[in-house]
Amino acid sequence: MGKTTVASAVGVKEYSPTVVSISDGGYQQAKAKANSQSIVRQLMQLIPGLGFSDDPFTDEIKEELKKGYMKSWYELNPSRYFVAADGNWVECDSEKKMLSHEKADKFVLDVYVAFNYSQQAFGALKNEEPAKHDLIGKIRTKFNKYVSNRLSELKNDAKRIYREDNGIKTERAPTALFYDWLTAPDKGALAVIRQRCINAKAKGDETADLAKLDKALASFKGALK
Repeated sequence: MGKTTVASAVGVKEYSPTVVSISDGGYQQAKAKANSQSIVRQLMQLIPGLGFSDDPFTDEIKEELKKGYMKSWYELNPSRYFVAADGNWVECDSEKKMLSHEKADKFVLDVYVAFNYSQQAFGALKNEEPAKHDLIGKIRTKFNKYVSNRLSELKNDAKRIYREDNGIKTERAPTALFYDWLTAPDKGALAVIRQRCINAKAKGDETADLAKLDKALASFKGALK
């Protein structure tokens, strides 16, 4: 089965099998889900607490997972090639094209290069080479988001599998009564109105009369009871 490259929601590319029909798409969707669940189950055996702990990832485990995520990211986002021109870095179509500019300064960028800079060295680039800092910064930001999303997915998938395997049902909290929702002291609608009045008064809004508002709110709550 051939594979195509498609854009994902987080700005990286993903390789997906070519879907030749609706039924084939259903088959591949189910197969991908089964493969994903198998991987999560195996990781649950390797990572203590994964599936029932709110924070199963130690720093060491995060680093190990990050190595895998970085390998995947690199496969989906291979090295890019740049040459210096007029104080900027101009991207080339290929390494060969970059090397053809014999006299120009050259720069190869990928996720490994981006994270080879220490935080201190990366920060120093902002003043020393702002254009390069910007390019590297975009890779670091996107990859960090990618890692965060993968960790969240792994934890949530493991929790779902753990609950299913152990017959644990997720009980939904009862919906608050309308009056309780309206008058909740911290996040209730009336509390939000009162806080907005306080904020407006602090900014010099002469129409924000807290005493009058408190009297009106008291009357309003009394009428609802």
